[in-house]
Amino acid sequence: MIRSVAYSKAVLAGMAGAVAWEAIARVLIRAGVPFFDLVMTLGTLILPHAPAWEAWLAGMAVHLLVGAIWAVFYAYFFWSVLPLRPALQGLVFAFVPMPLAIFIMHPQFDLMHPLVQSGQMSASGLFGLGGGAHEPISIAVGHLIWGTMLGLLYTRPVGFPSNRPPLLVRQLGNSRPSSDAAPKIAEHRFMFATGIECSYPTLEGGRWRMDQMAACGHYRHWRTDLQLVRDLGLRYLRYGPPLHLIHRGPDQYDWAFLDEVAAEMQRLGIAPIMDLCHFGLPDWLQNFQNPEVPQALADYARAFARRYPWVQFYTPVNEMYVCAKLSALDGLWNEQCRDERAFVTAVRHLAKANVLMMQAIAAERPDAVFVNSESGEFYQPCCPDPAIRRIAAFENERRFLPLDLLYARPVHEDTRAYLLQHGMPSEEYAWFMQQDVRRRAILGVDYYEWNEKLIDNTGHAQALGELFGWYAVARQYYQRYGRPMMHTETNRMDARDGPRWLWRQWHNVQLIRQTGVPVVGFTWYSLTDQVDWDIALREPLGNVNPVGLFDLNRDPRTVGLAYQHLVRLFGADLDGAPSVEVVLEEAAKITNRQARRLHA
Repeated sequence: MIRSVAYSKAVLAGMAGAVAWEAIARVLIRAGVPFFDLVMTLGTLILPHAPAWEAWLAGMAVHLLVGAIWAVFYAYFFWSVLPLRPALQGLVFAFVPMPLAIFIMHPQFDLMHPLVQSGQMSASGLFGLGGGAHEPISIAVGHLIWGTMLGLLYTRPVGFPSNRPPLLVRQLGNSRPSSDAAPKIAEHRFMFATGIECSYPTLEGGRWRMDQMAACGHYRHWRTDLQLVRDLGLRYLRYGPPLHLIHRGPDQYDWAFLDEVAAEMQRLGIAPIMDLCHFGLPDWLQNFQNPEVPQALADYARAFARRYPWVQFYTPVNEMYVCAKLSALDGLWNEQCRDERAFVTAVRHLAKANVLMMQAIAAERPDAVFVNSESGEFYQPCCPDPAIRRIAAFENERRFLPLDLLYARPVHEDTRAYLLQHGMPSEEYAWFMQQDVRRRAILGVDYYEWNEKLIDNTGHAQALGELFGWYAVARQYYQRYGRPMMHTETNRMDARDGPRWLWRQWHNVQLIRQTGVPVVGFTWYSLTDQVDWDIALREPLGNVNPVGLFDLNRDPRTVGLAYQHLVRLFGADLDGAPSVEVVLEEAAKITNRQARRLHA
């Protein structure tokens, strides 16, 4: 397992453990308790004839260094391995260096110590038992003190307190807007893309922020990351500016970081698909239960479009269904609720925010294109039990809820009753049905190996793996909404299987295009490995998931080379595909014909 290690936190925790060990040892020794004086033994080993205070300083320096080294080892190989509280994890880990110290290092002191060799200090004998059992016991107790302190202090290696944003972002300097010039792309046709993982939900009641751009090093390496996009032969990038760091309050924006990034995108000729809200909110908006969220995000979208008028592609709100489900139904992020009413509230606010944001952006840039990325879900009943079938049928309707509201598609009668029962006013439902933001919309369908689920005989959903595949799931979404489509996210947790998964997804895209479904793009997500996505960001463990085209050192993975080859192989052929504008115009004609038939 690859780990993202907070080195400074590990070093400080290890040193703090060493200080705690020495502090307790010093108190016990002065109280007359027989306790092995490790620090003075180390100090006189280095400076045998120095004054006591100099020997103590030398010994303490070695003690701190050793404590820090073992702490880094703990952070890499042991942290979060056991399902124990942090203090107990550290306590258990102390049993790793403890026997080495007792059975190897301590006996070596007699052989190495100049004062023992000269007879000025008595030898402690094998394992320190010559002077009694207190020496090995003292070393064992000291390690337990050190380990407990290490476990208490080394926690949450990724993320940061919500009220203390990353220092790098605050130090970027004076803000300067980018020019109005758009990247020089003659015409937007088929869009091969990747993305920068940018999720930023909060945990622990909003106190801890899981910022993937920070965890994956993008704030430090953003110039390199953008260059890697171009090195792959790509021009399209799903990019989520850090909303929580930009939108400081009502009508308060800090554009410093994004101004720098946007200017570099223009220089490199990258056309971003700007992802304005990705699983989180600024602290001042709290969470998705807040009724002020839709208007606040609409104001942000309007300000964004005014500041960056050259940006044409937007994802106003990413994966509304997943965001609402994990925040308000599964209780993992943000509001961390676990009830149907909270879920419906989150869906209402996310969908309304999406509508208002699309309208606000379109008012500033009428030719804006909206890539509404949503997770392509499917639920399969495990057996013919009517109750299990009803659960699967309900979940297969519920997965569409946010998009139904966004695209003003009347929901199933039972689903509408569910909405009204759990807090949606009928007037609000009517408002959604009166909006029309579809005309410039592309429906993005994300697909991972866990998107297809089995409703088991207890009524719970279990990940099923790739049963039908993106082709079958995406086709259901196309049949429901009739929008041009894009494969907007996919990856594989097993890096060795990444190239195979890439080609399977690509062949799904080719197959659905052959049936006449207008698919305008494909995305491997993300550019680099991600952190803690194997547990859906529910804990800040620091586990690196090898899903990127590049690892976190920015070295290419096999799937990155495979994607580069795929783009070169099919890019020229797809240069003749209809442009995005033509596809949207054709979709608008179909929508108009359908509307005329409905009103005939």
